[in-house]
This record gives sequence, C-alpha cells and structure tokens, in this order.
Amino acid sequence: MKEVLSLFKNQLFVKILLIFTLPALGILYFSSLLVYEKIDTLSDISNIQKNIKYIKNVKNLLDSISKEREYSTIFYKNSDYEKKMMKQRVITDQTYEIYLNDIKNDYSFFNSSYINEKTDNFISLRKQIDNKKITPFEIVDKYSDINDNLLQSLHRIKPIKYALKFNVKFNHIVNILNANEQVNLEKLLITLFILENKISKDDYKKLIKIYMKEDIYTKHYLTKFNTKDLERYNEIVSLSLTKKIEDIKNNLNELISSKKLTLNSWWELSDKKIEQLQKFYNYINKNAITLAKQKQDDATTSQIISLTFLFVCFVTLISLLFVLRTIIFNQQKNFNKLTKQQSIYKVLSKLNKVILKIKSRKKLFQKLIKIITKDSYICLGMIYTVKQSHSKLFLINGNLKDEVSLVEQDNSLIKKAIVNKKNIIKNSNLLHYCNIKDEDIKKNNIKSMGIFPIYKFNKVVSLIVLYSKKQNFFDNEVIILFNKVLLDVEYALEKIDYEKNKAKQEQQLTIAAYAFESNEPMLITNNQAKVINVNQAFCNVMGYKREDIIGQNPSIFKSDEHSPEFYEIMWESIIKKGTWSGEIYNKKKNNELIPLKATITAIKDKDNNIKHYLSQYNDISEQKLKQQYLEYQATHDSLTTLPNRLLLLDRIEHVLSKVARYKTYAGIIFIDLDNFKTINDTMGHETGDILLKAVSKKLQETVRSEDTISRIGGDEFIVLADSLGLDKASARNNIQILASKIKGALNDIKTINGYKNISTPSIGITLFNDNTFNVKELIKQADNAMYMAKRAGKNTISFFE
Repeated sequence: MKEVLSLFKNQLFVKILLIFTLPALGILYFSSLLVYEKIDTLSDISNIQKNIKYIKNVKNLLDSISKEREYSTIFYKNSDYEKKMMKQRVITDQTYEIYLNDIKNDYSFFNSSYINEKTDNFISLRKQIDNKKITPFEIVDKYSDINDNLLQSLHRIKPIKYALKFNVKFNHIVNILNANEQVNLEKLLITLFILENKISKDDYKKLIKIYMKEDIYTKHYLTKFNTKDLERYNEIVSLSLTKKIEDIKNNLNELISSKKLTLNSWWELSDKKIEQLQKFYNYINKNAITLAKQKQDDATTSQIISLTFLFVCFVTLISLLFVLRTIIFNQQKNFNKLTKQQSIYKVLSKLNKVILKIKSRKKLFQKLIKIITKDSYICLGMIYTVKQSHSKLFLINGNLKDEVSLVEQDNSLIKKAIVNKKNIIKNSNLLHYCNIKDEDIKKNNIKSMGIFPIYKFNKVVSLIVLYSKKQNFFDNEVIILFNKVLLDVEYALEKIDYEKNKAKQEQQLTIAAYAFESNEPMLITNNQAKVINVNQAFCNVMGYKREDIIGQNPSIFKSDEHSPEFYEIMWESIIKKGTWSGEIYNKKKNNELIPLKATITAIKDKDNNIKHYLSQYNDISEQKLKQQYLEYQATHDSLTTLPNRLLLLDRIEHVLSKVARYKTYAGIIFIDLDNFKTINDTMGHETGDILLKAVSKKLQETVRSEDTISRIGGDEFIVLADSLGLDKASARNNIQILASKIKGALNDIKTINGYKNISTPSIGITLFNDNTFNVKELIKQADNAMYMAKRAGKNTISFFE
C-alpha cells in the first residue's frame, strides 16, 4: 500500500497516468458501444432465417393453391378431375396448416381474425365449387384473390437493416413469385379458352392484364439482377420457348377459333415455362440462403471480435498501472546511465582536442591511455600493438596497473578481437577469458572489459583494452562513444603516416625536376592554378609557345567535352587524395580537340599545404581513332554506312524514354523491298548492292535530320521517326506523309546498273507514346504491318492497329 501511495506522489507518474488512462477509458467506452451495436446487429440478422422460412411456406402454399385452382376450374368442365381436386385439397389443407403455425409463432402482424377470415373463404369457395354454383372464371378469380393476399404478405415483412444484399435477393424472390403466379393464371385462362373454343372481350381483357403484370414483375427482377444472375437466368429460361408462347399470345384469337392450339400442346409449353421459373427460383432462393448464412456468420464473428476487443481494453487498462510503475523505476536507472555517459563523453571530448596535434605514434598512444584511465569508471587500460595477428603489450595505465598480473592465453578475447576485427565486450564473468589472473580479477572486483580494435586500411594495427569495476559498464551508448573517438585516433595515425610520406614525396619531387624536361608532356602550376613551368614536349603537343602558356590558367585548354561535374570530381580527388588520373579532352591552340591520358598530383609542404600541381600527359589520339573506328564498324552497316540493328535498338530505347517523359508520339516505319530476291537472282548480287545503296541515299534525302535510318538486314530498312505530335491523330497524319514521301522517293528509282528497277517498297508503320511495349515488340508490330502491306498487293503502306 505504501508503495502505491508513493507512486501517486511522483509527478511524472501522475502525468503519465492522465495521458494514458483517459484515452484508455475512452476506448473502453466506445468498445462497449461497439459490442452493443454488434449484439443488436446479430439480433436483427437472426430474422433472416425467419424470413427464409416464411418465403418457403408461402411458396409451398402458392403452389398447392394454384394446383387446386387448376383442378377445380377444369373439374367444372370435366368431372373426371374430381378425384385429383379432392386429393389436392388435402395437400392444400396440410400446407395451409404449416403456414398458419409459422405466422402464429414468428409474425405478429397477422391477427387471428385475419386467419379465420381466410379459412372461412376456403370453406365457402370449395362448397360453391362442389355444387357448381360458380363459373370457372369466378373460380379463377377467387383463388387468385387468396394467392394475391399471400403475395402481398411478403411486402409486409420488414427489410433486414444490416443485410442489404439479402434484401435485394428477397425482392427478386417476391417478383419471381408474382411473375410465376401470372404465368399460372395465363395457363389456366388459355386452357378455359381452348375448352370453350371462344374468347369473350372481358376475359381477353383479364388475360391482357395478366400479361402486363407478368411483364412488369419480370422486368423488375431482370433489370436489377447482377451479371451472374442474369447469365444464369438466360441459361435456365429458354428463349425459344418464350418466343413460342409470345407467338401464341399474339395470335390467340385465331388459334382458338381455328382450333389449331390443342390443350395438350398448350399445357406442354406452359408447364415447361413454369418448370423453368421454378428452377430459377430455386437458384435465387439458394443464393439467398447462402447470403443469410454468410451474413449471420459475419455478424457472429464481429460480435466475438468486439467482445475480445472490449476484454483487451479492460486488461490493458489494468496492466497500465503496472507498466507505469516499471517506467518510474527505470527512470532512476536511466538517470544513472546518463551520468555515466556524460562522464565518458567529457573524457573523450578532451581527448579529441589533443590527439590531432600529436606528431608521433608513441606520444599519441601515451596521451590516449592516460586521458581515458583518468575517468573514475575505468580502473585499468592497456594498448597492444598488432603485427601479423600477434599482439604485444605496448602501454598500461590506471589505478590497478601495479595491482594485477598479466597472463597470456591462447583462447583469450584479445586474439578473438584481432581475428574477427570486431569489438569484444564482456560485461560479466571475466574469469578464464581475459589477460589478467583470475585471483586479481576477484581481488580487485573487476566486472567488465571492453576490447576495441584500431584499424589502418581495414587491418587491425592496435588494440585498446579497458577494464571497469562496474558491471554492464560497456553498454551500447558507451561503445558508440569509444568507437567515435577511435575513428579520430585512426585519422590521427593516418595523418602521422601521411606526414612521413609527404617528406619522402618532397625528396622525390627534387629528383623529378631532373626528369621534367623529358619527352613526356608536363606542366606545373602554383596553388593558385597559374602555370609556372611547362616543358617543350607539352608545347609541341598543344601547339603553343612556352611564353604563351606561362602565367595562364590551364582552363585555356578546357574543351566543352566534359560536364562541370567531371571537373568537380577531378578536383575533389586531387584535394582529398592528392592525385587524379584519367582521360581528358583538351583544346589545342588551333581549337582542335586532343585526347590525353592525364595524371595531376598535388605537391604539399611539410605543413600539409598544397604548393604546386604537377600535370603529366600522354597523347592517346591514335588509340581513340582506332577505338572510334571499331565502335563505328560495330554499329553501322558496311554496305550502306547506315546505322545497323544494334545502334537502332539503342536509339529506340532513348526515344521510348523521351516519349514516356514528354507524352509525345514517335513511330517506326518498316520498309521491305519487293522483288529484291528476284533482282539478286536474275541481275546479280552487284546490282542488288547498287539498289540497296540507292535506297539508302533516297531515304537520307527524304527523311528529317532528327530521324534515324537503319538497315537491319537483307532488303529491310527501318526509319525511327521522333516528335510526330502530341496526339495520335496528328502523329498518324505526319507519319503517313513521311511514309508517302519515302514510297514516292523509292519508286523514283527507275533503273539500276542498266536494268529496269522492278523493286517497290512495302511499308509497315507503328506508333507509340509510352513504354508499354519494349523495343522488340515495337519492331514486330511494324513488321506485321509491313506484311499486311505485302498481302494488300505490295507497294503500299499499312498501319499496325
């Protein structure tokens, strides 16, 4: 109890409690509302099963009454149907009893007087039929009234609030049942017309009204079906059967009067239609039952989830107090941890200020170990030098340096740090693992050890080993701080080595002065990039006199072949690394470009300040010419000198990127020379080559300068047309004009090598304005269009559509 009261006295605890508890209580409240809503939803959705059951009972009763109506009506004309009628009455009574029990139990909107009234109607109607005191058409009307009341009862059922899809299916079922009732009435009325061999005007009007109702109900459900239901309806309900019945409806008077419509044929057609509607009703009803089960399962799952969520919220609220308690207890722990980090940071900060000023490796290590071991947390520090994976103690310092004895162990953590090139941290159980005797570890209460490698060019050159009497002293934050300092130590070691190398370099520069006047072009500038010396070999290569260059900035040789980024990278390398080497294009005095292999070296003094830059050059013009020639040969057709397929594919890739970015159109024109094989076979390959060169020349004279012409093999050429327009219509028009010019130009080649030219172009075109298709697919499209042109009679133009 005291512990709880002390927590509430802590201001941080109270603030955190308010911050987290109030939202948690809000979540608990809203989750309770959610649970109530899900319970209400499940209760509402449970009515679906009642509705499905009621629809089933109504459907069974409608079917039974319809049969009784049919037998009763025909009984009036034919007493042979009495037995069937009486048997059907028994079935109807049984079905009616099931229906009455259903509505008494589940549907309060039906009262007892309504039920009694309908029962009396049945009894009275049947007595009239038995005594034949009612006409067949009156029988039809009376039974139809009963069925209409049953169908109307379906509309009194309230829709399910949370089951929209089921409500839609329910409406479909109601409309199908209404339509089925009209089809049954249609069958019965036309049966009477056939038996009486006549149609009165009033009775015909009744039939027309039935037709209209049937049409209305049918349209109701057909127009609201989804695609799947509509497809199923078309599969089940025969179009040919519907057409036959429609023909009978349209010619009913004539068929009745001429007796061409027999009773059996009519019953066969109408029974098939009723059977098909029954089958479709079963399909829709099955879907409704499936939807009902799915909705009920979903509602049950939602309720379970919401109850689970409520339970989780409650448990979370209870657990929050225990979490807050842990937070407060950890607060003090973190404060102690921060104090430790600040202490280490002060030591390392002091170290950073001095290490870069130290000029020798030994003094650097002495200062490093001295400053680190001054910290109260570090009781002992050692530095080992490493050579060929073997360590040697170099320095030791700290309060315990005279209190411990060192041992060498083959499996010590020091060797492991050298091999793995990683920090080794041991925050407990140091016995048998470190280079201090076990009894000294126990005696001096040493708890933690950290081994930190010092690298040079990814090799471990030294190790710093630190010990602390505090358990778990070397946590992640402390390790990060030491790693940062050691990076500065590594930089200081590199600087010391650099100073030694620089002294050697200055010596070498003196020697290099003698080699300055060699045959290799050389140039020297001061640190302001003004030329102070240049040898004759450089003047000869660049076409300058020596006095024209002295005092100038080397930028006078600068060409436009390189981007500003190129020079930025070059100078960054010179400043950081002291040298840069690479190929560069300079401009000679006569403005000719010359490719050079250049090496630029920064010459520094003992204080690491750049004093001069030495540039050495080699003329690689001949190498570049050979390289350019080989590149040209690889990307151009040897006969026509046009770009070959390799270069064409590269340029199409560039155009694809361009049109995708700027949303413009480009196109490919595929040209195949008709009858080219005939020319080769009859006039000789020399004539064929002359024709190919003539075609190449004509194409170059015809297309735009920005277009690419390529011979991709044999007698096939491709023109890549760029920037055709921003919309497809203008692009199509522009490329049509260009293709027509090409066709006209190639048809102007009348003779070749003294022979009449029998070759004509078949041209295929494809357009593109994005990178939906790759290069090969686009060429294939143009190729297909070209073959369409050939099939169209050759010497024509065809587009890929």
